[in-house]
Amino acid sequence: MKKPEKIPSFNPDDFNWCIENDFQVYIEPMPMKRYKIAVRRKGITTEGKDVKFVNGLEIRSTVTLTKMEFKNILDVSRYMPIIYKYLRETYD
Repeated sequence: MKKPEKIPSFNPDDFNWCIENDFQVYIEPMPMKRYKIAVRRKGITTEGKDVKFVNGLEIRSTVTLTKMEFKNILDVSRYMPIIYKYLRETYD
């Protein structure tokens, strides 16, 4: 019998850090009912758009998709805390 994978626990501090540091992390649907995790840097400021003008300044956001594809929403949502933690450890 296969041992169940350990689900990483959600850390609200990592999640809040991502918001405070302008990282938008979300699930991106792909063809064939697959999913990837998308990270949009400056995504909070640009309200999820590629470009937004704020007080006459152009602000651009960039999106990066994970290499891993997931079969369903439950699998991808279990992986999200790992992304929050990675972003905080990498950019803090």
